[in-house]
Amino acid sequence: MTGKEKIDYTQFFNFTNAPYSLRGHEKKLAKDSSRLDIRKYFFSQRVVNGWNGLPADVINLTSVNSFKNAYDRYYYKDMDNRS
Repeated sequence: MTGKEKIDYTQFFNFTNAPYSLRGHEKKLAKDSSRLDIRKYFFSQRVVNGWNGLPADVINLTSVNSFKNAYDRYYYKDMDNRS
């Protein structure tokens, strides 16, 4: 999503352009509506809520490895809070 990988993300995802979105980060994804169940369970639809729920300090990192490390810290901290 940040251009570090060589994949055209626009084939799979669209950024939301809601100016009133004050929570979270600026790279929020729009979730397309679907009337068929098969479309609901595509990878590109399942990951939107998880991505939009990440904090900005995890999303706005400079490298893929730093993102992965921050995501692991965030995920395991969240798992510890659930127990």
